[in-house]
Amino acid sequence: MPPTPLTIVAVAERLRGCATSAREVAGELLAGIERHSELSAFTAVAADVSGPAADGRPLAGVPYAVKDNIDTVDLPTTAATPALRGSVAAANAPVVERLRCAGAVVVGKTNMHELALGTTSHNMAYGAVRNPHATDRTAGGSSGGSAAAVAAGLVPFALGTDTGGSVRIPASYCGIVGFRPSAGSWGNEGTVPVSPTRDTIGVLAHTVADAALVDSAVTGRARAAAVSLAGLRLGVPRDGFYAGLHPDVSARTEAALAVLSDAGVELVELRVAGAHELDALCGLPIALFEMARALPAYVKALPAPFCDLGLPDIAAQISSPDVKQLVDGILDRPIPEAHYHECLATRERLQAAYAEAFTRHRVAALVYPTVPLVAPPLNDTETTTHNGQEVNVFLTSIQNTGPGSVAGVPSLSLPNGYTPAGLPVGLSLEAASGADGTLLAVARALEAAMR
Repeated sequence: MPPTPLTIVAVAERLRGCATSAREVAGELLAGIERHSELSAFTAVAADVSGPAADGRPLAGVPYAVKDNIDTVDLPTTAATPALRGSVAAANAPVVERLRCAGAVVVGKTNMHELALGTTSHNMAYGAVRNPHATDRTAGGSSGGSAAAVAAGLVPFALGTDTGGSVRIPASYCGIVGFRPSAGSWGNEGTVPVSPTRDTIGVLAHTVADAALVDSAVTGRARAAAVSLAGLRLGVPRDGFYAGLHPDVSARTEAALAVLSDAGVELVELRVAGAHELDALCGLPIALFEMARALPAYVKALPAPFCDLGLPDIAAQISSPDVKQLVDGILDRPIPEAHYHECLATRERLQAAYAEAFTRHRVAALVYPTVPLVAPPLNDTETTTHNGQEVNVFLTSIQNTGPGSVAGVPSLSLPNGYTPAGLPVGLSLEAASGADGTLLAVARALEAAMR
């Protein structure tokens, strides 16, 4: 099992409570990263870290890690793909800059599914990210390195990105908190893009309080008032979101619902009308159409020689077969612009379905299992055995995280115990668009009840 959780609060208290310097704390974490290199959680690590002393700022001296598709000026941003190896951005991503202003210190860049186009982080260029709870299992993706680094106690928090579940899936597999803000609330500037419409930066941490602290540092949002579980209405969307669950995932989910019901939560069974059907119609085409334009635009703004790369040049060097197949498809069979606009209209229908579910049933959030699966074996990169059948790993992994990410609503995965084999299970909460503060407050109340 991974070590005792390393939280932001614990690190901050250590920095305030004695003569320990930020350099000393970061040095200890860097040594831990080196000891746990078998996880393949990092693509680059700072050679030396000198952070600020405790000075009253909320994250002063607190080390953290950044997914390798988010720009930092001190370490390369490669999206874990060979064509961008050695590329260093001219400026920090705005989110990284805000965290720097809050005192946080970047100690490394984390490994990921190449170009953020998958859910296993089985990267042929930088290694397959291993799950700290079972190193023969995937850490999930695409933010697998960030999740593994937090779960293993190598950093108190890490940034990831989430287009269709890439923060929440690895959070679920690794037994930590993964928070995807409402689309646009953190911004996605300074990232290697997949889909500007769908992408958002998010955070992986051990507690909801830590995730809320990072959210506040990024957005300036004050923490929402504490929520009482007594009388709290939560929606249970059994249609689609509870389909095809692994028996251990189902058992842990029902146990959590029972705990919440005993604590006074009113569980309201409801439907998000057409959620999965609408997602299937529009989600992937939106991402593929936008990536074909957004990725070359990002690369064109890089310093030489990377600015001269086109999408075919990047595709030619892709190391992971599943990613190469997908990008080659973008080049060979581009999405027509008319179809893209049809998909945007379908997305609006999906957004309306989410809004209607929240307002009609007066629920603060939806609650459902984050992923139908437990973490697949490390080498199950395309298919895996699930409930006695061979299933597509990618499509099954995003079954529950996909619809809300297309709609742009905020979502958070909470640890929900372990299977008898010791594999973590996640429970997701999803709130209405813009209700990030409410989501974090509800999540914190559920976290306390489920301990």
